[in-house]
Amino acid sequence: MNKSKKNELLLYFGTWTSKMGDIVFDYVNSVLLVQVYQSSSWVLAIYQSSQTIVNVLFNLIGGAFADAGKRKRILIITDLLSALVCLITSFFTESRFVAAALISANGILAFIFSFSSPTFRSIIKQMVEKERISHYNSVVTTGNELIGMLAPVLGLVMLNFFNARVALLFNAVTFLVSALSECFMVELEKDHKTVGDVFKRNAFTDIKEGIGYLWHEKKIFFLLLVSALVNFFLAGYNLLLPYTDCLYADVFSDFYGKVLVAESIGGVIGSFVNSKLPNQITDKISVLLFFLGLTGGSLVLPPIVSQTRQIWICLAPFSLFGAMLTMFNINFMSYVQIHVDENYLGRVFSVIFTIAVLFMPVGSFVFSFLNITISIYGFWIVGGGIVVLSIICHFFLPKTEPEVKGNK
Repeated sequence: MNKSKKNELLLYFGTWTSKMGDIVFDYVNSVLLVQVYQSSSWVLAIYQSSQTIVNVLFNLIGGAFADAGKRKRILIITDLLSALVCLITSFFTESRFVAAALISANGILAFIFSFSSPTFRSIIKQMVEKERISHYNSVVTTGNELIGMLAPVLGLVMLNFFNARVALLFNAVTFLVSALSECFMVELEKDHKTVGDVFKRNAFTDIKEGIGYLWHEKKIFFLLLVSALVNFFLAGYNLLLPYTDCLYADVFSDFYGKVLVAESIGGVIGSFVNSKLPNQITDKISVLLFFLGLTGGSLVLPPIVSQTRQIWICLAPFSLFGAMLTMFNINFMSYVQIHVDENYLGRVFSVIFTIAVLFMPVGSFVFSFLNITISIYGFWIVGGGIVVLSIICHFFLPKTEPEVKGNK
């Protein structure tokens, strides 16, 4: 087995293990806070918002940190620190300080994630052959979608048969397993930077250089804008989706839950299909925009097919949405990993993530002001907006390809 395929297996194992632990962690903590503070919803709100706030504040610094030093070592250290946080927090699950402990742990883990997330995305180019990056992203996304359906069930079992402490200890173990798998990865290209290089560099200067790189690489900057605008419309989708329980109440019960399952199934199918597509097709921005257009087009269908009053037909557009959005996300990620200079990958991913996060609340407030949740035809506004966005972007698509650097 060559080094790239060995790295892929280790990355799959570590990623899926951590994903399972993360979902169980969030599920169990949310249930525990609701049970303990049933009449104080603000406690859960603080818990949920703490992660977003911390990520926005520190993600850019984390991206600069990832580009400055040993990425493999950063991942191992951040996973070990995350395991330690979960271990310490597990001792507070039955104390009167449980809310403070869980909120603090979530904030600390978000801080650590601000460093590990851009590092993990940028290390793929060092560990996986360029020709296999799209395939790797497809497979790992398929696994993540399946885990997204199974992990809450596991969390429920842990709460019913054990307790919240066991769930936190389980998450600590998943981080330890992830760190162990990362120890065995072998870089395809040696990283000659030392740990000292990380601390000698000015993070804010590095961030400025990263933004300058984005500005001059027109296609990458173009994708950044597309990502931000897509998240604006997806915020409207996420706002509208829970209201499907009301919008379909006269036909189906618990439609929202069924939609989430249908969307996940679509995500699995989209990941599988994408893994079979040749790189010559997926490694084009025009194909990305085509998937984006189909993503929006799928949201035009719910008001139309709802007239059939058949559950499977009504759920089909949401499966199609999950498949197309997954294919867009996979190829968006792969394009950036392949075409961005390896020295800037961490900062590019951190900027993309920060801008995307900032556009989500903007979209939520705008679509809330438009009051799209009162009618099923709100899907036409969101879906039509995405379709128009993809068409406009086709006309403004830059003509020059960025130079592929790093892993050949």
